[in-house]
Parts: sequence; structure tokens; C-alpha cells
Amino acid sequence: MPPDKKRAGASAARDEIVEDLNRLMAEEAEACLRYFQMRFRLRGKEYQAAAPLFEEAIRETLEHATAVAGQIKALGHIPSLRINLSLGGTPIRLETALAEALEVEQQALDAYKDFLPRVAGDPVLEDFIRRQVEVETEHVEEIRTFVQAHAAVKLVPKPKARRRSSR
Repeated sequence: MPPDKKRAGASAARDEIVEDLNRLMAEEAEACLRYFQMRFRLRGKEYQAAAPLFEEAIRETLEHATAVAGQIKALGHIPSLRINLSLGGTPIRLETALAEALEVEQQALDAYKDFLPRVAGDPVLEDFIRRQVEVETEHVEEIRTFVQAHAAVKLVPKPKARRRSSR
């Protein structure tokens, strides 16, 4: 193959990698926005119980989006963010919020796992994506642990006080 065609093929493959990285960045940014909104849809004790989890998730997803953007810049491109998102404002239960959070994290984990073979052999990108897979695996486990910890604690109605009979 002539050198020009080889370079063109490598350039096209690199452009596809950058597009995939842009999608991963957008997914992380979208997750950040979802967590931001979700946290405010919880009420009372549920909000208090889950607020730290969602605050951490917001911080982490923003860090992930920033790290992916850094990889795009390192490849000589400018990150391109495309998000089409509309989030409701109605209250939700903690179980629903956690199920959605688990789904978001599982989707991120799957996206990084699917992308890994595409960067196999690239020492920088392969290492970066492997670390993201590890981190997302931890996030999925953290949410599962949180769900298990809070599923074990069920609010039981307070028993009505019995009247003592006077004998």
C-alpha cells in the first residue's frame, strides 16, 4: 500500500477513535447532569441518605468527562460535546434514583469495555480505557453496596402504644 493511502487509513481510524472518545465524554457529562437533577428530586430522609452518593457521582463523572477530553486533546483534536437531554422535575423514590444510577454506571462500564478492543495496542489509550473500566466497575459496586445497605433498613411503622390496664 502506498504511504499516502496508509496515512489516510490511519487518519480515518484515528478520527473514528476521536468520535468514540467524544461519545464517551458526552455520556460522562450527561451522567453528571442526571446525577445533579436526581439528587434534587429526592425528598426528606431519602435526600439526606443519598445526597453524599450523588455529590460524589457528580464530581466523578465530571472528572471522567474532563479526562476523556484530555485524551482527545492529546490526539490533536478539540473535544466535541453533543448531548440531547431533558430531565423531569417530579419527585422520585430513593429506590428509583438508585436503579437509574446503577443503570447509568453500568452503561458507562459497558461503553468503556466495548471501546477497549478498539484501542488495543495503543499504550496510552489502552491504559487509560483499562483504568476507566476499573473505575466504572468500582462505581457499579459502590451503588450496589449502597442499595444493599439501604435495602436492609426498612422503615417500620411505630407500634401504637398499648394502654396498661389498671387492676
